[in-house]
Amino acid sequence: MERARADRFMASAAALVGRYTYRPETDEWWWSDTMFMIHGFEPGAVVPTTELVMRHVHPEDVPAAWESREALLERCEPFSFLHRIRTARNDLRVVLAAGHLEDEDGTPVVHGHLVDITDVRQDAVHTEVDTAVVDFVEHRAVIEQAKGVLMQLYSVDTDTAWALLRAFSADTNRKVRDIARVLVDAVAGDRTPTKVGPVSAHVMLERLYSDVPQAVANDSAKAE
Repeated sequence: MERARADRFMASAAALVGRYTYRPETDEWWWSDTMFMIHGFEPGAVVPTTELVMRHVHPEDVPAAWESREALLERCEPFSFLHRIRTARNDLRVVLAAGHLEDEDGTPVVHGHLVDITDVRQDAVHTEVDTAVVDFVEHRAVIEQAKGVLMQLYSVDTDTAWALLRAFSADTNRKVRDIARVLVDAVAGDRTPTKVGPVSAHVMLERLYSDVPQAVANDSAKAE
């Protein structure tokens, strides 16, 4: 019975993580297949444009979306933006967009991701008190610390911080407890984004993992 409940949790924890690039000088977009899926399209069914992106943003969130775009393009500030979108299938989804600007041979290019956290956000509170989620209960302290780090760095609430950890877990097939430990260790070692320059949460976690010694990864595998 406990195993069955845990399996249902794992299914509900899945999150869609789309990736994109945007070239502001030519207003050209590239979307991963998952970006199309999050917006309710079959991969390649439409040509992504700024107009298309903004058309799917919830009307109440449009001003904040333009403000994030301005901060990125005019002030070169990385952004993390929680908002709602209406898909091509008329579904309302809660997504977290993040991106940063890079100079590629003198041409500005935006790299980012879009995480659909609708489902993981809705069941976040229930998950935290579910005794079937042994991984969370046994490693609650380090996970709570990691959530606190994300809340401080990206100005998000506790549910969204938890959703970010779970989304990265689903995207990379790593355990939340291991992701949390890597993040907390980075804070202890003074290697957080506040020291290396702000980037999106997903990119930040990827970079931290690239610095994890192989021995640590092996130890985690042995512990399974």
